[in-house]
Amino acid sequence: MIDDFALPEVDDEEIDIYAALGLNTPVSDAQETVQAYDPLAAFMDDEEEEDEHVQDMFPTSSVISNETVESLLATLARDLLDHERLSASLLGGRVDMTSLKVQRDRDAYHLSLIVDMGGEQIKPFATVLAVEDAWKPMAAPRSLHARWKPVYDSLCKALTDALSQQGRPSSL
Repeated sequence: MIDDFALPEVDDEEIDIYAALGLNTPVSDAQETVQAYDPLAAFMDDEEEEDEHVQDMFPTSSVISNETVESLLATLARDLLDHERLSASLLGGRVDMTSLKVQRDRDAYHLSLIVDMGGEQIKPFATVLAVEDAWKPMAAPRSLHARWKPVYDSLCKALTDALSQQGRPSSL
């Protein structure tokens, strides 16, 4: 009876003992290969961790906070503001450009700044509305003195131009 037993053929390839017994080869995490310490790989791993930390600090999400949008619009409006026209309209008033501020209120953006009129601080403002796919400046308030109308118009133009540079109302 021992004569009936045949030894498996030996190949130069690796023999899978499980397959020879008709079993599925188990897959386990225990089949690790021993790797030598690779300083470049360790450096790259550290760099990836650093990149993840930086990404956490500066999120790249498509949602931008209102404060960020308002700050960007204020910077643009400050650059687009016709300083000469504004100064000529104020007759001796001094504009504090660092006080320029943009605030969002639903579908409207308000731009304001502080003007020093000989010791008295006045805060003129302008409002631009999102109407369908366009930015529409609101008309100056009826109670606004004619002397302040050019200031209002100048602020409206700067805000409208800043908003237009950033896109249509639906994109902000």
